[in-house]
Amino acid sequence: MRPLAPAAVPFLTQRLSRIAFAGMIAWLGLLFLPLATDTGTAEEAAHLVLLAPLALIPLFLTASVPASFAPAPRVLTAASWLLIPGMIGAAGSLLVPEGVVAGALAAVWLLPTVTLAVWAAREALGQWQSARLDAAEAALALGWATLPGGALWLVLARSGIDTGYGSLVALLTAAHFHYAGALVLVWAGLLGRTLPARWHRLHAGLVVGLAVGFWGVAAGIALSRGPAGGSLVEALGVAVLTASAIGMGGLGVVRGGAFEDRTAGLMVAVSGGALALAMVLAGWFQFGTRLGVDPPDIAWMTARHGWLNAFGFGLWGALGWRRVRPRTR
Repeated sequence: MRPLAPAAVPFLTQRLSRIAFAGMIAWLGLLFLPLATDTGTAEEAAHLVLLAPLALIPLFLTASVPASFAPAPRVLTAASWLLIPGMIGAAGSLLVPEGVVAGALAAVWLLPTVTLAVWAAREALGQWQSARLDAAEAALALGWATLPGGALWLVLARSGIDTGYGSLVALLTAAHFHYAGALVLVWAGLLGRTLPARWHRLHAGLVVGLAVGFWGVAAGIALSRGPAGGSLVEALGVAVLTASAIGMGGLGVVRGGAFEDRTAGLMVAVSGGALALAMVLAGWFQFGTRLGVDPPDIAWMTARHGWLNAFGFGLWGALGWRRVRPRTR
């Protein structure tokens, strides 16, 4: 069998755009189909998770590859083709009852995510060896490398494996990995590519905060072994992640106003504002009781925080950055 030939970047971009368009149409269609989850919060969480593989990932991937006529890396070309069965598997896993079949379908989504993680790691290694790895490129690499974690949690949520948290929390964790773990860092990396030198140090600090905060939350929840967490590690992780994401979102609002492409700038600014607002809600959920303010419940958070992240941050950001496609610094 002949090895997969690398596509030129314009052909890769065209393929990813078509995949994202078809995925968005499929996602809209799934809104009218009964998913094999509990109604209410679990069903909402499932739709939020599915928006990432069906539309957001191919759009953000397009934005991550600067426009050129050069051949695309073979690994990236392979990942773009694997997105198609991966998307079908992710959607199919939520259309059949929880169990072995659903878990196997969800596992197909692991294939493109792992391939993208390999591509990102290779890019970062090459940049590090040539002393070109800065905070923007590190954020992009960390974001794409985190994506398999979201796919793995989708497998756990749909396979019926007892994680100790319940299927709803496993599904929400899959959403958390896709958005707060992967896409926020990819978004931050794309923003960093556009920033003038005077903002590089601030941006680098916020990137560190996003990464440390996200994995602090993950570690804290794992240590607490409960849906609401509650450990000191989780609380510190939420605080760092919330502050860093609000700062990064604010930086995006400011920077978006300076883009020559006004439409793209508006999209990035709206996305940054939505990210900041969504993380304010996350801080309220985590610290409301400590501050004497009744916190919202998970259903309320899924309906507001979740959809703000999916559409306000994710979709507007993906479309805006796809127009900009910033080059490496």
